[in-house]
Amino acid sequence: MEIKKLNQGFSVCKVTDYSLVKLNAEYSFIGKTDEEKSLVCITGDVPPNVTQRGDGWKGFRIQGILDFSLI
Repeated sequence: MEIKKLNQGFSVCKVTDYSLVKLNAEYSFIGKTDEEKSLVCITGDVPPNVTQRGDGWKGFRIQGILDFSLI
């Protein structure tokens, strides 16, 4: 297994809704609970409807196939 660092800067955000999220962007990760809607995306793709955000995050990719039983 090989881990590759992604060169982009990422932001972790709380959004009011997903209507302004660029779902076709290179990287978009969304998550939802009963209390919040979250988004992780490239900092340049942060939508204007965020209520909180944290910039300066980095990401990585696991190259190849990760066996589902390892998750």
